[in-house]
Amino acid sequence: MRWLVLPVALCAVSPAAFAMDPSLHGFYIGGAVGDASVELTDDRTRQQYEADDTGYKIIVGYRIIDWVAVELNYSDYGNPVDRIFGADLEASYDALSVSALGMLPLNKFDLFARLGLARVDSSFGVVGTGIRSGDESTEPMFGFGAQFRPTPNLAIRLEADAILIDTNYDDNDDWDDFWDDDWDSDDDYGDWVSMLSLGVTYKF
Repeated sequence: MRWLVLPVALCAVSPAAFAMDPSLHGFYIGGAVGDASVELTDDRTRQQYEADDTGYKIIVGYRIIDWVAVELNYSDYGNPVDRIFGADLEASYDALSVSALGMLPLNKFDLFARLGLARVDSSFGVVGTGIRSGDESTEPMFGFGAQFRPTPNLAIRLEADAILIDTNYDDNDDWDDFWDDDWDSDDDYGDWVSMLSLGVTYKF
């Protein structure tokens, strides 16, 4: 699954949406599960690594006002496997992210867009060999979604989020350079780790 869509500014705001609702504000926690994807492209050979697995996330957030929340999330993107150059390669990505959410309340619904930074722990291994290598990097994170609030404290959330991998194009900065940039500095903007998830949050 390709995630080439970045979140855009929320628009078409009605005057009623600006009425403050203190019941929306406060600390919340939650979790989500969904379909996680890893997509990398080798610049020189154009070989693509593209695989999916089940992922999950743990959500800790604080809604400051009706239209702004901040979140600290842990995301695990599973262990997807794809065949590259005749070998089955298993990817492992997890990320600790901090982000701001712009939120548009519409009665019992919220539309939101996410912008933040993620500390990504990545590794690849050849299945069945025990060979594995990895590294860490800090990358931008984007997302957008919607949630339904059946009660003032409970929200059911559907979200698509993505992390753009190796945005600084620094040779050997990440282990992913082996699959992404061939140790060169070509800018392909085509490497993502993403998740489409369904989750719940509870506000205290």
